[in-house]
Amino acid sequence: MSKEKIYIFDTTLRDGAQTQGVNFSMDEKNRIATALSKLGVDYIEAGWPGANPTDTNF
Repeated sequence: MSKEKIYIFDTTLRDGAQTQGVNFSMDEKNRIATALSKLGVDYIEAGWPGANPTDTNF
């Protein structure tokens, strides 16, 4: 029996940032992305370039 790999896809930095009252700074985005990477998250959806200056810079 072979084991299937489960991939983790996180949208905190995109969907989470669309929540009213949530505005991640560049430092917060970097710290969140680093933490997710250290946890072994396979895919990090990090924003929508062009949606706002922070996402474009990130």
